Amino acid sequence: MKVTIRDVAKAAGVSVSTVSKVLNGHYSISEKTVEHVQKVMRELDYHPNANAQNFAFGTSKTIVLLADMSQNMAFRNPHMFEIISGLEEALRKRGYRLILQGTDETSACSYAEDIISRNSADGIAIHVGVMSHPLAATLTRMNFPHIVLGMPDFESQVCWIDNNNIYSGTVAANFLLSEGYKKIAYIGGKSYDLGSTHRLQGVRQGLASAGYRLEDQYIWLGESTRADSFRMTTKLLEQGDKPDAIICSNNYIALGCVDAIQGKGLKIPKDIGVMTFDDYPFSQIIEPKLTVVDINVRDMGAQAGKFLIDIIKHPNMQIQTYITTSSVIKRESTR
Repeated sequence: MKVTIRDVAKAAGVSVSTVSKVLNGHYSISEKTVEHVQKVMRELDYHPNANAQNFAFGTSKTIVLLADMSQNMAFRNPHMFEIISGLEEALRKRGYRLILQGTDETSACSYAEDIISRNSADGIAIHVGVMSHPLAATLTRMNFPHIVLGMPDFESQVCWIDNNNIYSGTVAANFLLSEGYKKIAYIGGKSYDLGSTHRLQGVRQGLASAGYRLEDQYIWLGESTRADSFRMTTKLLEQGDKPDAIICSNNYIALGCVDAIQGKGLKIPKDIGVMTFDDYPFSQIIEPKLTVVDINVRDMGAQAGKFLIDIIKHPNMQIQTYITTSSVIKRESTR
């Protein structure tokens, strides 16, 4: 005999209306109750008619993610998969499915307009790499539920979530000071690299709070490549007054930095300490293994999913926020 919603309610010890609200992701039901009811549904092998349910409630229970899925993107943006995984898990727990749509900055707006006009999804998640002024204008004008994964590099009214790179920079500076380093240098990306710029700001703040200053001669900014980092680190080490530690704004810059230090015959961490941000993709394969400020990007994806469901339920909600889940993983590159 086919299991009914009443059978689920009875087995779970809740009302039929509660089961219905769980099926439809209603905001008034606690996460604990949702998990309990979903567990009972699995045990009873209960499968609601999704199409009829979605039609009745005017919802598709679908979120579309617009992101650059071009060749080698996993290498160029190694965090994307973890962010997507966290987003998908958070949505799935709330009864939503995630559909990936590969695009680029030029085409993303057209995809969004098509999704909104056809009402083919309840919300849109957008990776910041495909964000544009036209897309921001469309989302704002249509007041369509959305969340941008990363802070756009221009002023807008779109909803976004990002890691707090300023805080992460402060964490890095405080750690090195606690390890006894005093002359700290920073090698990062150019001004348009907001992540690097914010991390530099945090390093400055961390040093200043402890009564130290990040000297201009110790700040080197260029392209976020191994080759340019090698060049900048070499120039830094050729100065008369060498730093006793270097903070690299990402793993690619750390690669070139370590190459340059070892090319000068210096030992890490005996002669100079090295620290970077993010545990992927190279920090554990570089020799010596690098101390990092690790950022939980999966949690960022999960938080984005929770926020997006809130926005769907409350369309006028405005979210522009950072999450602060940075922690130091100490390895061989610092003493």
